[in-house]
Amino acid sequence: MRQYLRVFLLLLPGAAAAQTSTPLVPARPPLTSVVVYLNGTSLEHKGQVQLPAGLSRLVFDNLSAKIKSESLELQLGPAAELVSLDAADELPASPANQPALDSLRRTRDEIEQVEAELKGLEEEKVFLQANRTLPAGTQANWSAEVQKGATLLRTRTAAILRETQRLQLRQTELKKQATLLEPRTAKDPADRVVALVRTKQAGPVPLTVRYYVSSRMPWQPKLDIRADEAGRELRFDPHGMLRNQSGLAWQQVRLTIMNYALADDVSRPQLEPWALDFAGGDHIGEGRIDEFVVKGTAKGQPANVAQSTRYEVPEPITLAVGGRRDVSLPPLRLAARPEYLALPKLSDKVYLTAKATGWEGLHLPDDAAVYHKGGYVGQVDLNERAYNDSLEVTLGYDEQVVVSRTKLKDFSGKAGLSGKRRVQLAYELNVRNRHTEPIRIRIQDQIPVASEKEIEVKALEISGAQLDERTGRLTWVLTLAPGTSQRLGFSFQVDYPQDEKVEIIQHRATIKSPKFR
Repeated sequence: MRQYLRVFLLLLPGAAAAQTSTPLVPARPPLTSVVVYLNGTSLEHKGQVQLPAGLSRLVFDNLSAKIKSESLELQLGPAAELVSLDAADELPASPANQPALDSLRRTRDEIEQVEAELKGLEEEKVFLQANRTLPAGTQANWSAEVQKGATLLRTRTAAILRETQRLQLRQTELKKQATLLEPRTAKDPADRVVALVRTKQAGPVPLTVRYYVSSRMPWQPKLDIRADEAGRELRFDPHGMLRNQSGLAWQQVRLTIMNYALADDVSRPQLEPWALDFAGGDHIGEGRIDEFVVKGTAKGQPANVAQSTRYEVPEPITLAVGGRRDVSLPPLRLAARPEYLALPKLSDKVYLTAKATGWEGLHLPDDAAVYHKGGYVGQVDLNERAYNDSLEVTLGYDEQVVVSRTKLKDFSGKAGLSGKRRVQLAYELNVRNRHTEPIRIRIQDQIPVASEKEIEVKALEISGAQLDERTGRLTWVLTLAPGTSQRLGFSFQVDYPQDEKVEIIQHRATIKSPKFR
């Protein structure tokens, strides 16, 4: 039965008990496969190693220096089991850096000796300074012993100063030397991964090492959307920039691309009470309950598509450390429904859109480059779509469809005996299809919504439009035959206190000559 163990690169209690006589076995399983996420890379090494019977220490020196330690996993064959980790610092140096290590050890020993001598000189100096005064009651005439003490104090103080300066200079030189030697002897912790294993009998043992390396955007997805002439089919051409940020060169490795970020915290969330109070209390709330709106809809049925969050590149990949490469994923096609969109209040241009269902399986990036009729149209934002709604892609504007907006009425006066002021506005929309085939067009406009209870808004005419009471949006969906036009009218009135000012009102002369009939 295969043994699995999550390895945390910590010094476990069992590691200190391993005997120094335990044989060291170098292990260099080659890097065989790589999985790239939006925020990191998972690496897998596979191979086999010849192990003696009993305990031995596997030394891995070909792993990435960027290992996220808690992600390290070691899998052994059925003939071996993983006992513990060993202390990396106890490993002997390789022959290549042994001379540098010996020099560093001698340098550190001499630094310790110099520091000890400096400490002794400081103690001697303190002792002499403490005994330079005569005790109370000493006679004024100097004895021979006192004269010897004064001479000793004078000569030793100068000698201590000279010796201290010499040792301090030597200490500085030794520290510089040690600084130069350390890079030649130190090893990265990833190069010192050691596993204490036990085998039943000598022989080859298969092993697999997996671990994760965090990095910023090793996979940056991009998307090109290409529409056919009529806008009835959308072809999605996903591709992206691949960056080798793993710290290891890739030599003919299997590559898998994941189009999402790996989460650091996978703890399940807790559903807290949904509290209601007045005016939001002392916290930031979700707004008034009578105005609460659920975003998105549950309309439509998602279609089955071939692509998902995972893509396995069919050919092996070779990429140097820090190298970049553009990777193209298989194109996908979705049936689309062409539809024109007009917002005459904002623009006199009519935009052609293509709506497709079943995009949920595509896992699209936030935006895409759009191409139509063989040319580049522009960038389209994809991150505002609602769940299970159609994916709407704008293909540019069409000059063969014309739309206009005209104000027909602009009245302002008293609202009867109510003591309020009334404003009435009326508009006419005109749309014409100059194509030789029928088109489907969606036209949108709006009436104002009241943000104060003293303001009353009433729709008078909407010509069959769908009215969203919350936003005031009017929507008409029409099918226009070739060479035909249609007029749409809407009007509304606003009543408000006559001593208040409503900023939305902009008085202009009434226009009674639309562009076309």
